[in-house]
Amino acid sequence: MTFFKEKIEDREYQSKIFETAKTGNTLVVLPTGLGKTIISAMLVDYRLERYPSSKALFLAPTKPLANQHSRTFSSLLSIKQGIASGSVSSIQRSRIYAESQLIFATPQTIENDMAKKIINFSDFSLLIVDEAHHTIGNYAYVKIAKLYSEQSFHPLILGLTASPASDREKIKAICSNLQISNVEIRSDDDSDVINYIQKKQIEEIKLDLPVEILELANNLKLLISESVSELQETGLLKNVQKSRINRVTILLLQKSLQRQMFSGKRTYYLIRGIILTSKILKLYHAYNLLSTQSLRAFLNFLEKIQKGKAKTDKELSSNKRFIEIKDKTEELLDKEVEHPKLKQLQVVFTNHFNESKKAIIFAQYRDTVDVIYKSISNIQGVRPIKFIGQGKGGLSQKEQVNIIRDFESGIYNVLVSTSVSEEGMSIRGVDIAVFYETIPSAIRNIQRRGRVGRFSAGSIFILITKGTNDEGYYWLSKKREKTMKKIIKNIKENPDTIKQDGTLHPFI
Repeated sequence: MTFFKEKIEDREYQSKIFETAKTGNTLVVLPTGLGKTIISAMLVDYRLERYPSSKALFLAPTKPLANQHSRTFSSLLSIKQGIASGSVSSIQRSRIYAESQLIFATPQTIENDMAKKIINFSDFSLLIVDEAHHTIGNYAYVKIAKLYSEQSFHPLILGLTASPASDREKIKAICSNLQISNVEIRSDDDSDVINYIQKKQIEEIKLDLPVEILELANNLKLLISESVSELQETGLLKNVQKSRINRVTILLLQKSLQRQMFSGKRTYYLIRGIILTSKILKLYHAYNLLSTQSLRAFLNFLEKIQKGKAKTDKELSSNKRFIEIKDKTEELLDKEVEHPKLKQLQVVFTNHFNESKKAIIFAQYRDTVDVIYKSISNIQGVRPIKFIGQGKGGLSQKEQVNIIRDFESGIYNVLVSTSVSEEGMSIRGVDIAVFYETIPSAIRNIQRRGRVGRFSAGSIFILITKGTNDEGYYWLSKKREKTMKKIIKNIKENPDTIKQDGTLHPFI
């Protein structure tokens, strides 16, 4: 007997991975678009047939992603399923756990219900952990996997990810926390998957900042330098060369000072140091907005500082150089001077986009999303929609689900998105992706690329401003991705390094 509604496509690599996953806790590392969900459905079908009175739990990091997986499984399997979320009462969730064979949930919901003893894993025979690279540190996946393994009469875990980590210790932690005994890995160039990989054309577009913005950036650098000098005058970082001081240096110093203050220390220099590090970090953020995002986003941030009540904000707002920078920014915007990325976006859409295509633009900040949205709204044939996270003033998860549905149906054809659309979401028919800025994370870069060309060939455009964080982050993410692939290759070539107790040998 099988719960599948109809016969699924027979792919050799999926069958091989499934056969392995039947034998023990398995981590599956598979490029986006190659059907990790199908493999998990095959395993659900197998476990519920083998243990007819048991249940399966499918975890996904967000509610929209859990809902999406639920819809996919509904189309594949004829079994009673339910979605457990914080939007329903604990009594209703308790009923869902009792009556459903397959439950979809976010880890936060399950963690809360574990604490309240609403859920017991004794009759669960399968735990599926989507985006398994989160299974580190204090993330809820770790606690859930541990309790599940302790309570279940017939425990089996399947971890799914397209990008585990670029750090050896993190991969070791993931495998240990999920008690992994098998690792199944495929890369884009493996013989059994290569025919299913859609080609992606990637173009890096390097841009020069105009003279007006460069002058503004230089003035901002002087303001940063003045603040760093004042910090050194307090006796902090006085033995560090000024040229070696960067955002990371200041961030580490701030954390150290805060720890001292929380332990009860209250000297003038300590408190002054915390104020100055806060001021410098805000200036670094302002510089990043100016050099890699947009003048409008930069001005918005300066205005927030002016309206701020903190001592840091008041000191900056009254600084003569700060006032001059803000005035100059307003003057340039009045003259319609903007970051060259915005004009380049229009060039990309004019040359590569038409109404029959769909595109996603990834941006790091909400203010940038607003600016991009306004910039492309007047391009003929472009029907954009903003797609942002929940947070303050953000979209509810229901609104996010509705936007994805409207985008896939063609009501909108350009998604202007923050990181909320990077992870896991299967968005059909995306032909073009634009990375408005670079990011240092190899995992997030892989996830961004995975949103385009899932079902047909796609194009990716990466906007890089010369001489800024864009360049550094671009090469850092490439280095980290190369390291990740090297680790994965090592595991593939040395399967004996995976022990049955779920740990890896010292090579990791």
